[in-house]
Amino acid sequence: MGKIVALGEVVADIYRGENTSAVEMPFTARPGGAPANVAVAAARLGSGAAFIGSVGEDLFGDFILRALEAEGVDTSAVRRCEPPTRTSLAFVEITAGGDRSFTFYRSDPAADELLSAEDVLRETLSGASFVNFGSIPLIEDPARSAIHRAADLAEELDVPLAFDVNFREHLWESAEDARKAVDPLLDRSRIIKLSNDEISPLLGTEDVEEAAGMLLDRGAVLVLISLGPEGAFYATREFSGDVPVFEVECVDATGAGDAFLAASLVHLSEGDWDEARVREAARRGTAAGAIACTGYGAMGTLPTKDELERFISDRG
Repeated sequence: MGKIVALGEVVADIYRGENTSAVEMPFTARPGGAPANVAVAAARLGSGAAFIGSVGEDLFGDFILRALEAEGVDTSAVRRCEPPTRTSLAFVEITAGGDRSFTFYRSDPAADELLSAEDVLRETLSGASFVNFGSIPLIEDPARSAIHRAADLAEELDVPLAFDVNFREHLWESAEDARKAVDPLLDRSRIIKLSNDEISPLLGTEDVEEAAGMLLDRGAVLVLISLGPEGAFYATREFSGDVPVFEVECVDATGAGDAFLAASLVHLSEGDWDEARVREAARRGTAAGAIACTGYGAMGTLPTKDELERFISDRG
């Protein structure tokens, strides 16, 4: 089994509990952040996993590191930032059907924003099957430079870049600023994963097949597009197809896309990317994403390899 190296943001997701008193409001903290979720998901599926990021020297930074290490994720490349810089908090509100909204509490700058190129070490990336990142660190330096440093090292080491765009428009000054920052990494990534609501603001089309073709023409080897309740679409220059969704009762969709990507990458790391393997990778991704929706938090319901196998087997 290979190793998935993920870098970028990590936060403490804060969920509101049931009120037991008029003068108290209980909360539960759960670790989150897309790249950290991918690392944990890969580790649970039996892959080696490492996370490169930055957290504060605070209660929530300690909590996140303990959680990652408990899952077998290598955290040796995680940076700790002294006060007043703090680990970011994301307060999560769950709506009907498992949809979420987030309210962020961050220091200025936040710990995850201070990830730098110096934090990205060759030895961490060496031997990896994939290096995974998203667009949030591309908003500004020094985190943007850290992503480009990782891309440079990955290319030197012949490690495929897996770009999970994870576009959050409200975090950017404008969609145009986002496109300018994202485009160079689209051109450098072998695997690009998007959701169907990201292709219009970033690529100027709402057609999934057209979007995939645009990315393949720019050098991607494989494009994965998650389609929510419609499953997922995959495309290479030689073939394309779609896989259906696995029906579950969705409690909280937080981390479902990260589970999808991790399960896909783990399966792709086990052999050549022929059509049978790519289709099965996408199918396993949709299964892992469905499982991730069945409980609260991004990491708590991520499946192990045995759990994923049973889930798929039970549903034919």
